[in-house]
Amino acid sequence: MKKLIAVVFLASALSGCVRSQIVVFHELPQEFAGITYAMVPFKEQEGSLEHKAYEQSVRQELNAKGFRESPLEQASVVVFLSYGIDTGKEIVSSYPIIGQTGVSSSSTYGTVQTYGNVGTYSGTTTYTPTYGVVGTGVASRTEYTRFVRLDVLDKQALAEGKVKKLYEGKVVSPGSSGQLVAVLPTMIKALFEDFPGKSGSTRTSTRARE
Repeated sequence: MKKLIAVVFLASALSGCVRSQIVVFHELPQEFAGITYAMVPFKEQEGSLEHKAYEQSVRQELNAKGFRESPLEQASVVVFLSYGIDTGKEIVSSYPIIGQTGVSSSSTYGTVQTYGNVGTYSGTTTYTPTYGVVGTGVASRTEYTRFVRLDVLDKQALAEGKVKKLYEGKVVSPGSSGQLVAVLPTMIKALFEDFPGKSGSTRTSTRARE
């Protein structure tokens, strides 16, 4: 029973967490001081207040790492942020049902009372129950796949009509929340936990929701 309680407690604790897988490729230096950047939205993101909120989360992380935001004309790199979520898929799982399976022992306690040549006995028997799996239940839930992608491009190359990526990082997170706003800030935090990280590396992050 103690093991079952521990599993239930752990599942409850993790339900408020966001589990993410991060994949990174980059050619950035380890020292970011002096790198100026400008964030540029894609056409479909222009004017979106939701996108501005996500951009602000990225700005905070970049600034904390030593980058300096500047006007596009003065920036040495350009930052693009994209994100999305699928329509979800149903996950069916089974779980054990725990109940009483029997008794392991019994104890009887009693008293004897006598009245002349007549005696009476009064007794009580207690049983020690045993517990185990008595059945199986079935549960279903909808799981969504959320993603965030961050690309950092060389500004001079873009001005010449070329694409030269200096950093590309992608975060993929499966979970029960179908609302991006509930998990995206946490996914961005996960991306910057070890920024820029080792190029070509994959790591997993589990963080409490922001």
